[in-house]
Amino acid sequence: MAKAGATGLKGLSLIDLAPSGPMASAASMKWSRTVVATEGADPVPAHEAAALVEGATGATVPVDWETVSPYERWYLHLPEADDAPPRMLREVAEVLARCQESLARRGAAEQQAADELGALLALPAGAELPSLQAVLRGRGLEGEGFRRVIVAEAAAAGSGGADRTGVAVPAEGALAEAVAHLDPAHAAVGRLPDGTAFAVLREGAPDPTPGTAAARGRGARSGKDGKDSTGDMAGPGRRTATAGRPAAGVAPDLPAVWALLSAAEPSVALHGGTGRADSAEGLNGALAQARYALASARTTSPDASALIDAASLTGLGTLLTGIPAEVRTAFSRTVLGPLFEAGNPSFAALLETLEIFLACDGSWSRTAEALHLHVNTVHYRVQRVEHFTGRDLSSLYDRLDLRAALLCRPRRPARP
Repeated sequence: MAKAGATGLKGLSLIDLAPSGPMASAASMKWSRTVVATEGADPVPAHEAAALVEGATGATVPVDWETVSPYERWYLHLPEADDAPPRMLREVAEVLARCQESLARRGAAEQQAADELGALLALPAGAELPSLQAVLRGRGLEGEGFRRVIVAEAAAAGSGGADRTGVAVPAEGALAEAVAHLDPAHAAVGRLPDGTAFAVLREGAPDPTPGTAAARGRGARSGKDGKDSTGDMAGPGRRTATAGRPAAGVAPDLPAVWALLSAAEPSVALHGGTGRADSAEGLNGALAQARYALASARTTSPDASALIDAASLTGLGTLLTGIPAEVRTAFSRTVLGPLFEAGNPSFAALLETLEIFLACDGSWSRTAEALHLHVNTVHYRVQRVEHFTGRDLSSLYDRLDLRAALLCRPRRPARP
């Protein structure tokens, strides 16, 4: 691959993207990466990569390595299909598959370091801080500036988040690919002690100067001779992946990359949560934020992929989504009392009145108008709510408790 003249395969490119099913739409491949290319090969713009996989031009062959996650698939592309026979391309793809496997096996030391970082992050804030700083230095995450902590889980789509059998590797692979799109030179991907996939990514780094290795390919490394080594191939798993060619247009942000990954494997519901820290001392807290946001993502989107930033949980309704479902249900049942079971028509009417009354900021006339009732009827129903719940709806605190209890009620399946 490194010597185009040796094989005659000019313009050969290795593309890293994860198609939906056998192929994918161009829109979903917006941030696909060129992993490595032969000398003199024209850069493949990210937004054109999917069209190449679909066979729009040239010849494209999948690099089949069975144990790679669906988010880290490689494809070998030759711009001119007649430049090499299909058999030769398949043989090159087989060699690349062995290279990808070798990269995974050689990453044992980096895997251990990443998992060590995960173990330190799971400790109480401030514990083992010197050890944490040493591990961060080894991953290019030391110094000033913000750091983003991401945690991810995967479940079979449509299972309501319950079926996570065999999807631990996809979650970790998804984070490895997300990091490769963002800033692989200052990131770590691994697993927490409980098996949850996590990543730590440095944020706020200055924009690279045009013409430097970093500008030509984020994470490009310098070779022994001082020349840019843009041919580093991205391995799967818990290692830093390196993009050998720049993406067209502006660099992607995490939500854009997450959308790409979600479209890549529709059979998997990929849930993620993120937290932010402005120092090494705050990373434990950022992990706690990320875990809470992950729980919120599972709650709000149980059957589809979702990414939630803890900083976006700015309202009571969104904040409550991060609380475990069992706790939310218990709280709602306790506060609402017999009104929790809305199977009784009279209780259902009281619940509806309570919801509208709170939504109308306690206005009797607006509640009556919204429900098409006489104001006296609204007064009567509110009194009944107060009787069954033991709360005073003239009290702001009791109103807040009742509002939270309504938000915590389990979602009822829609009637067919």
